[in-house]
Amino acid sequence: MDVPRPVLMLVVPPDWDPVPDALADLRRCLSDDYGAVLMLRQGTRPMRSPLILCVGYWPTDLKRFAERDLRPRIAEAFVDLSWVEFEDVG
Repeated sequence: MDVPRPVLMLVVPPDWDPVPDALADLRRCLSDDYGAVLMLRQGTRPMRSPLILCVGYWPTDLKRFAERDLRPRIAEAFVDLSWVEFEDVG
């Protein structure tokens, strides 16, 4: 019986933009170190930080270690643009 790969579902605040190289590194780390895949969603309401959900079968110790290990990678994979005020052009 095949066990589906674990999934890290990441819901990021609506005003966060991805950093392509760091996001690729996060995906690689998930795949190589944890055998997991990343499911990425953008939130629709203001959030202080990303919501991290481990979906599927994650052994308890592996899940705890992955969450601790991946938090800095998640922080590097996105830039918070909430402080930017865009002026109307035109």
